[in-house]
Amino acid sequence: MGVTVTHQRGGRRLPTATIAIVAGGALILCSACVGLFVGFTFAGGSVLAPLTSAFASATSTPTPDKNAPVPLRSKGLLDSGLEITVINVQRPLKVEGNVKLLPNEQFILVTVRLVNTKKTGTPIPVNATEFRVKGGGGLTYEANPKAVTIPQMITQTTIAPSKDMEGELIFQIASDDWDLKLNYISGKTTRVFLLEKQ
Repeated sequence: MGVTVTHQRGGRRLPTATIAIVAGGALILCSACVGLFVGFTFAGGSVLAPLTSAFASATSTPTPDKNAPVPLRSKGLLDSGLEITVINVQRPLKVEGNVKLLPNEQFILVTVRLVNTKKTGTPIPVNATEFRVKGGGGLTYEANPKAVTIPQMITQTTIAPSKDMEGELIFQIASDDWDLKLNYISGKTTRVFLLEKQ
């Protein structure tokens, strides 16, 4: 039994079989799209994820905030080109010999890595007096009390371009002080380094 095609008012009627095939194909395509969308949603993904990730990778990296405290074991770069990293903190530091401390005091040892990030130019001077520890109670402690000396103690030095060094600083602090931070003061600029994990 054949399919007949009739002409009416200059128009043309499509065969019934062709309409059924086109409608069926559209239904299958829509079902596939809905299934794909639902599948991504329940899987925790997003249909737009590839597109958004492509745009995200094209964005620029934010500039680190030079006023924000530098976390323990992270690098902090100063305007002078000096990079400081607090490698380790020993609290309390046990000292041998006849060093006497009050019952409410202790020593701490701060190990730092200093890097001159500049490739050329003059060496960067570093002095122990530029380092201070400040506690949560508001007390400030100077570096390297005279009663204690250690082999790698930072006193006064210079770091040539592209060179680095590790050194140690001792601070005599109140035993019950908390939230300790190392302040590096260079001229009118102070950079803060956290001495405890947050």
